[in-house]
Amino acid sequence: MMDLTGKRVLIAGGASGIGAAAAAAFKQAGASTAVFDIAFKEERLAEGVLELPVDLSDSDAVKAAFERLWRHWDGLDVLVNNAGIELVASLEETTEAAWDRLMGVNLKSVFLCCKAALPKLKISRGCIVNTASQLAFVGAGSFTAYTASKAAVVNFTRSLALETAADGVRVNCICPGAVDTPLLRRQFEGKRGPQGTIDDLIGLHPIGRLGRPEEIASCILFMGSPLASFVTGSAMLADGGYTIH
Repeated sequence: MMDLTGKRVLIAGGASGIGAAAAAAFKQAGASTAVFDIAFKEERLAEGVLELPVDLSDSDAVKAAFERLWRHWDGLDVLVNNAGIELVASLEETTEAAWDRLMGVNLKSVFLCCKAALPKLKISRGCIVNTASQLAFVGAGSFTAYTASKAAVVNFTRSLALETAADGVRVNCICPGAVDTPLLRRQFEGKRGPQGTIDDLIGLHPIGRLGRPEEIASCILFMGSPLASFVTGSAMLADGGYTIH
């Protein structure tokens, strides 16, 4: 098992799904783990995970959350930016408010958290792992805003990796395919989505099934560990073959 004892890991957007699985994985590996999210469920995350509620699209709230975090820790080794929402709508149906909200959560949160964390990460020569999507590389009707935000995260990752390489800070992103979560199941309950039924969505993945949150968390854990010490500016596809069509 990987040993990250002594490492400090922050997951921005970790109350459920991939983020919660990543929090559990880092905690199991021995890391001190904290989670930022706008809301937490009644059941707590993995035992010992520090939970800090924050709207990750709000600059003042993010600044305050980091100030609270620094009261617990004097540094940071790994930042995982995992906050994300979807918007299923054609361009003509997309309102400016909906566009701004999605970009605020999916893209601005990455900027805000990286900016706040970088001074500590430079000291520890740590790393950043951003969650993008396989849809950063392909088009998807009725997902225009979402795909734009995730493509931006990929190139943000590459550019920041160039900026921070000399400081010893690695920056990478994970690009998952469709992941089997209660939220995804609810989206398809009793109806067809823009990609058809859930079986149609599964059919877009040559591996023949949806991903599991724990599988994506394993990729995040790898990128946040010394095993990936020669990897920076990378966009790792964990998409069940979705993009090889």
